[in-house]
Amino acid sequence: MNILIVPDSFKGTMTSKEVCQCIKEGILSTSKAEIITLPFADGGEGFGECLSDICNGNILYTNCTDIYGKVIKGHIFTYGNTAIIESAVSSGLQVKRDVMSATSYGTGELIKFAVSKGFSHIVLGLGGSGCCDGAAGALTALGAQFRNIDGEIIAYPTGRDLENIFGASFINIVKGINFTFACDVDNEFYGKNGAAYVFAPQKGATKEDVIKLDNGLKMINAFLPKDISSVKGAGAAGGLCGGLYSVYGGEIKSGFDILAEAYDLEDKIKWADIVVTGEGKTDEQTLMGKLPYKISLLAKKHNKKCVVISGKIENVMLGDKMISLVDDDTDEETAMAQPKKTLTDKAKNILQ
Repeated sequence: MNILIVPDSFKGTMTSKEVCQCIKEGILSTSKAEIITLPFADGGEGFGECLSDICNGNILYTNCTDIYGKVIKGHIFTYGNTAIIESAVSSGLQVKRDVMSATSYGTGELIKFAVSKGFSHIVLGLGGSGCCDGAAGALTALGAQFRNIDGEIIAYPTGRDLENIFGASFINIVKGINFTFACDVDNEFYGKNGAAYVFAPQKGATKEDVIKLDNGLKMINAFLPKDISSVKGAGAAGGLCGGLYSVYGGEIKSGFDILAEAYDLEDKIKWADIVVTGEGKTDEQTLMGKLPYKISLLAKKHNKKCVVISGKIENVMLGDKMISLVDDDTDEETAMAQPKKTLTDKAKNILQ
């Protein structure tokens, strides 16, 4: 039997590489199957490492700031004239969830660092962010200026500042960047299917905050060089995709598609009898185009059985079989405390 393992990371507990290894060990403890593992990502955490590994790339380190302004050690992946930057490195979701005080400034710092090292093509992995500032922070780090109603410069824009933007300047912004935006969703910049309404609540936003953030995204869009209100994917990473795309242009592409092409994914699915995928939490957002959903569609296209094994599964039916680490026998606290052991044990049920 041929088995292809293609999971996302289990955010906060295991990388996609670790997930692959645990699932493989679980299966091999009950079977002598032939197994191929493809550590995967759809634009969020782990995307850069996956693409860099395929391309035999390198990693460079630099200081940057996180979503709350704390200096941290960040990194970018590189190959040829390309730098791969994960927005989750500097702008990732944290235990503290205060989206109104969060900024994408650190992602702008990483982009600026990559350009300073001579990389002209930026592949920006968008996913897992803890901010919703429409790229105001990142653009500021790159030289843009946003002003309030009194004409004062907003030095360090956060989600809270968006409604107060009444002017913008992009004269001194870094030039010569060719962007590919690797998205894991296709949500618009603002509106009921936009960055604020769909994603801000999981980043700590109240109902009132969501309204303010959505109004703020409308406000910043009015001052950006290009109207991005109807651009699919512009709402990715709290609007980080849309704001940068408006200024720099480039190509908005599924992070999944980028890795799928690099991995020759469809050929490997054709080889397999069973395709195994999963993520930290599978829910309704998964159906918006996240990795397990896309893997299940490809498996169905090629008439292959698909098994979804995730940390937690909520109100979703996907693939031919679903296995949750959190179930009647294992509570969430246990699964989080021993994720690798729990995943390995649950993976023994894949062939049952």
